[in-house]
Amino acid sequence: MKKLSLIIILFSFIFSSAYAEGIRVKAGKTSYLRYELVDLYCDYTPEMKKSFLNLNNTPTLKDPATAVVTARIFSNNRQIRTVGSTDEITLKYDRAKKNWAGLWPIPWNPRLGSYKAVIIFNTGSKKFAGNVGFDIKKRTPKPLPKGFCVMDIEPGDSIITRVPGIGGKSVKIWENYVLWAKFMGASALWHNVGQSQIWNSFKPDDFPWDNISVSQMTDLGNECHKYDMKYGAWITSFVVLGNRKDLSPYKQSVSYDKVTNELKPMIYVSILDEKRRQDLIDLLKKMQADPAVDYLGMDYMRTDFGGLEVADAFVNEMPLLDVPRDWKEMTDEDKMFWLGRKLEVDKSEKFLEMWDWWRAHKMSTVIVDIKERAGITKPIWVFSLTWRQGKEHGQDPLMFIDAGVDINSGMFYSIDHDTYPDMLNSWRDYLSQGSTNLCAGQCVDWNLLGRTYRPSGPEEHFIRQKMLVDELLPVNPNLGLFWHDLTRAFKGSKGPYTSLEWAVAGAASFSYLRAKQGFFPFEAKWELPDSVKRGEIFTIDIQVKNTNPITMDYYLKLLKVSNLEMYGDIVHKFILAPGEIKTLTFQVRAMENNYRKDYMQMIAYMLQYNGLSTQQRYFDFKYIEVK
Repeated sequence: MKKLSLIIILFSFIFSSAYAEGIRVKAGKTSYLRYELVDLYCDYTPEMKKSFLNLNNTPTLKDPATAVVTARIFSNNRQIRTVGSTDEITLKYDRAKKNWAGLWPIPWNPRLGSYKAVIIFNTGSKKFAGNVGFDIKKRTPKPLPKGFCVMDIEPGDSIITRVPGIGGKSVKIWENYVLWAKFMGASALWHNVGQSQIWNSFKPDDFPWDNISVSQMTDLGNECHKYDMKYGAWITSFVVLGNRKDLSPYKQSVSYDKVTNELKPMIYVSILDEKRRQDLIDLLKKMQADPAVDYLGMDYMRTDFGGLEVADAFVNEMPLLDVPRDWKEMTDEDKMFWLGRKLEVDKSEKFLEMWDWWRAHKMSTVIVDIKERAGITKPIWVFSLTWRQGKEHGQDPLMFIDAGVDINSGMFYSIDHDTYPDMLNSWRDYLSQGSTNLCAGQCVDWNLLGRTYRPSGPEEHFIRQKMLVDELLPVNPNLGLFWHDLTRAFKGSKGPYTSLEWAVAGAASFSYLRAKQGFFPFEAKWELPDSVKRGEIFTIDIQVKNTNPITMDYYLKLLKVSNLEMYGDIVHKFILAPGEIKTLTFQVRAMENNYRKDYMQMIAYMLQYNGLSTQQRYFDFKYIEVK
């Protein structure tokens, strides 16, 4: 009897049921990372009358393509405006799939959490609404070790000599890299092993990578490990240096010259070039497989002011409002011209922001692809530009973290002294909304630092890093520093200052960060005059206080900077009980007044504790006037 009643109910439902007209909406996923596009979908469910003998659909919309389908995004009951001042996106009809689809670009540095897409379906005579929720999440890499500081080196060859004052056996050129990193108390040495260059002629046997640099990885890594330092190897990724880019086997990125109205190839390699991507992956696999390599890095992960060859993908994925109607019929060249003129001639801020965001999104997908195909499990860093967080070059630090980068290495250089604080303020605001593993660097380049004498070039380097630590550490505890680079400290870019002066300034910035992070179990301060006469003997007093609850041993050395004559012992070893203070006195004479440095002379010392462990070094320096 119960079974018969159920059959009657089912038949009654089939004969009498009528489904209301409406829409079904969904998102492609339940959660998205910050570099992703949120994909939204809408299905039209026309009124359906069903009978037992004939099931058929009776649509009320003659041509689905005429419907206007839009989406707005909300969070905490507030509408969210995204890049390009976009409040609403339009979903386009896909005749093959018979649904509407659209992509919503996530705002820069968004609030994390729950969001809701509200989709409006307008047939012209009727409107339907639906909504779907999704989350925006972040990836959280392992935090940087406290006091993480890096000395890095681009190809240096024979110009690199050993640290002044270090004796012993002769060493290979690459061993000098390690000795300088050890002297500075670096946590790690990062080494550029993958740099593609074509000068005058193409040499396939030494392309795309310099065989000597690649062969040094294992030896360099093992040597670093002897001194309790990590070793990282990096690649200049999407660029070929040299004067014969026309000989490059890669597809070049394309830019637009508004003066000549021409498309021009760049030294940058197109991020679409599969051969280049595979070459990067092959070298990264070697790094990953080598136990001597602790970190993997990539530079030039950007399109700079080119990238026009990706015009089609950009237009298809972003909610642009002024795309030519005949876009699909246009040639690739015409599409690049159109995009180039939009960027270089029209210069609409909204359009430029769309382009910047999309390139950062696209580079993030490239990082995801490379990391996955190379099987990378070791920590990976990317050098990023820092003006507006690199957005103008198609980069974004938080997007890159979500794509798999573990350390953002921000290049805080190529900016004048007066504008530098503004850039730091921008970064403070950015990081206060979303912190990251940031390893920030200054360049050893007197020209980029403004060719300044007072403060001296090395002191300006230190001042900028100190300002950065003071501004960013409170909002971004996972902060490290890098010093870029050892090769520049031996080139003309060092100005009138010695390699040692630049290294001491960098090491002192490391010490400043570590002191602010509570790394050192002591306090040190010193007294010395601001100015002396040439040939005058003057006194330096250095005071050390043990702030550790246990007795510690110390090693203090007054550094032999050029132009100084020092009297007595410049090295002192001593032990301090908890709270105990010791003052050491040195006598020094400046032998010359150097007009090339505007008569400024560096005085510096190094302090170690608890043995001679590499990272446990503290540096301080001061420039005094000698006339």
